Amino acid sequence: MSVFPASLCGPWLKRSVILASVLALGCAGSQRVSPPEEPPSELAREVSPERSSSASTLKPSSPPEPPGPEAAPKLATVAGKIPAATFTHPIVDAHRTRAVVLLYHGFDRGSDPLSVSSSNFKQQMQWLKDNRVEVVHLSQLVSFLRGELLLPERVAVVSMDDGMSSVYHRAWPILKQLELPFSLGITTGLVEDQKRFTMSWDQVRELYDSGLVEIASHGHRHRGLANLPRRLVDEELRTSRSLLEQRVGVSPNVYFYPLGSMDRRARELVGEAGYDAAFTATGAPIALGTSHLGEVPRTSVFYSDSMARFSYFFRGFLRTIPHHLLPKPAPPE
Repeated sequence: MSVFPASLCGPWLKRSVILASVLALGCAGSQRVSPPEEPPSELAREVSPERSSSASTLKPSSPPEPPGPEAAPKLATVAGKIPAATFTHPIVDAHRTRAVVLLYHGFDRGSDPLSVSSSNFKQQMQWLKDNRVEVVHLSQLVSFLRGELLLPERVAVVSMDDGMSSVYHRAWPILKQLELPFSLGITTGLVEDQKRFTMSWDQVRELYDSGLVEIASHGHRHRGLANLPRRLVDEELRTSRSLLEQRVGVSPNVYFYPLGSMDRRARELVGEAGYDAAFTATGAPIALGTSHLGEVPRTSVFYSDSMARFSYFFRGFLRTIPHHLLPKPAPPE
């Protein structure tokens, strides 16, 4: 049996993308700047994976009772130095909140499909600030999905997978300047092996110590969990957490599925390993009660995404949730 809460589940729409170019990243025309060269993006094939065959067996249920406006968040479910919940925009009733978890990988790798130029990234982050989108910590979103915290009406979470050095050199200065929180999914084996394209443990600790960054596990060897032998699943789930405890001093409670690869068995094993939530890359907006906590969607941002496309994520995209899955307002007392 899964130890994830059973109250949050539902089918999802996929974001359609063409992946042919993803298999041949590191284009000859890419301009390399000062950060070390990053690897081919086989590390980052989370983009629009095939949905688990088990997804159709999930049965939606009623969302949890939303807390009152004065409710405080409970213990954070992601390892990070999280301040008390204070938001720029007013909180609303839980049934009105819509969220998108943005998924990034690398930065400034030319036309690499999974890379975003730092100039575009800065424009995207500034757009969020200018258009009444509240950028929140990942743990705050998880608390919302558990019915423990109210959020503003439109919410974004910024997540970055693998622990690439360009996150430190390119994205981090922008997020620090704008004072925007983000989550970092660390593939511990890559950082432990000190690959040239990853951050060092010192850099990971620096980000964590800033108070803007939460740490999630993104596995140890970046293996997809679907159909993986139990021994290797345990290595991905437990070795990654153990190394993060040793090297950074954090014990992450959220898992980002490598390659977006998961099935019902994997979801149950992630829960049994003590993770409170796990995130896919299936590209869908989020509302209270519309996704299982072991299978929360993230939406990839690509090199080719225009600002019109990016802004769509927080406009028309939010209306693509099937109507029958949407939470209903609480009845008047």
